[in-house]
Amino acid sequence: MTESQAPETLCNHLDHNLLPPDNYPLSTPIYQSVKFCMESFDELKRVFRGEREGYFYSRHGNPTVRQLEKLLAQLQGTEAGWATSTGVSAITGTLLHLLTSGDRLVYFIESYRPTRAFAERHLKKMGVKLTKLSIDDHEGIQTALRLPDTKVVLFESMSNPQLKAPPFELITEEARRNQVITILDNTFAGFQAFGAVEVDLYIHSLTKYASGHGDVMGGVILGRKAMIDSLEETLILLGATLDPHAAFLILRGMKTYHLRRRQQCANALELARWLEAHPKVDRVQYPGLPQHPQHAFFRECYQDYGTMILFNLKDKHQSLDDVVASGRLFKLAASLGATESLMTPALFFFAGDLTDEERSRAGIDRTSLRLSIGIEAVEDLKRDLDSILSRV
Repeated sequence: MTESQAPETLCNHLDHNLLPPDNYPLSTPIYQSVKFCMESFDELKRVFRGEREGYFYSRHGNPTVRQLEKLLAQLQGTEAGWATSTGVSAITGTLLHLLTSGDRLVYFIESYRPTRAFAERHLKKMGVKLTKLSIDDHEGIQTALRLPDTKVVLFESMSNPQLKAPPFELITEEARRNQVITILDNTFAGFQAFGAVEVDLYIHSLTKYASGHGDVMGGVILGRKAMIDSLEETLILLGATLDPHAAFLILRGMKTYHLRRRQQCANALELARWLEAHPKVDRVQYPGLPQHPQHAFFRECYQDYGTMILFNLKDKHQSLDDVVASGRLFKLAASLGATESLMTPALFFFAGDLTDEERSRAGIDRTSLRLSIGIEAVEDLKRDLDSILSRV
């Protein structure tokens, strides 16, 4: 204790330069601070003008969060990123920024249910026009993207839960020709690009594969720096910033991202083949199976076939109430992409807002079950599925 400072003062003004310049932590520290200080007001002004790197308030940026944004932008092959509190906030914040009254959004029946709900319950009230199509309706997509008021098209690299690939070239080329902004929700496919296909913005729910352990939520928007910079003010005002401790957990999860995904995909392929031969199962939707209508496209254009499986039961009168919660390993729970395997009834979780016709086009009936495959031993997963299906 120095004679010039009282204990109360010392406890609130610590030395922040504890590490020598050539000495650094192997893991990114958690900068659990809302406020950051600058020794020069002129330098703080430069930070605000974007002329130099720096931090002032964690809703505007944080070193731990920035490390995560830089890593994910590198993996996706983009210039910049902005991390958000959840995957949904990445979607809604982006749409709120890009769309105003009179603009048209094109989106799809085979898409994330909260995306559809936000468009139909909130964007519509703002005067945004909506066109909802099937991802298989190529003619309708072309027509919608040529409408003069179409501003944004939002699609997914693998539809949820049908596991269809979108017509990438049709959407991106037609959108570019008509100055329509393309947003690709790339959560299911992971951090991969698709050859020469160019989209304006990628969105990921980091809650899924990036964190990988089901214990933290987050989202990210990735794209060209100028476009990400234009989004920042809206996202900051919405308060959609990712917490630094959550960013730390996601960074930790990313260390094993590729190991986990490889094992999950290998498990999913073997289970899909096993389910295909099961006497209680009617149809299995998995891109790694040769009979999947887009198998060749997935094999050529994707890095893997993913970790999700959709299948229907043969007995169309079977109630799923006593089936979906009967597994010892396959747990009835929302979300996906974590180390544990999950089972969810597709109609209840993903298609309750669709009409009968839309459900039919989306390939979902009352017996449709979606599996998210984890990293468990595949033989144990087979035994658990066999036990579940014995109740059918």
